[in-house]
Amino acid sequence: MKIIKRTGSHFREAAGGMVLIAAHVAGQPSQFPPVEFVHNDQPVEDIELGPTGSLYSYTVVHPGKDKPPYGLAMVDFEPGVRAFGRLLFDTVPPAIGSHLRVVPFTLPDGTPDYAFQE
Repeated sequence: MKIIKRTGSHFREAAGGMVLIAAHVAGQPSQFPPVEFVHNDQPVEDIELGPTGSLYSYTVVHPGKDKPPYGLAMVDFEPGVRAFGRLLFDTVPPAIGSHLRVVPFTLPDGTPDYAFQE
């Protein structure tokens, strides 16, 4: 049995804005982040999530006195996929159920990533 590592990014720019890339493996529900390893005979379909979703839940993390707090969120997308990521907001977090969009975000080490923002 041969196992293949998928190397594509799990987010990208699209015509309508930034989207997340979920995966649908035959016989399984779609998932994000997408599966990283598949058997060579398993068909995998990439599915774009976004560019907007609905805020399901969030938390604000307070890492310590020398670091600013930041938000993390669970966001629901069609076709029934829930994604986790950084939540960007000024002073007041968005309300549960708010429409959030996927936006570019850079990690502290300079790595490109995504976040959610109202």
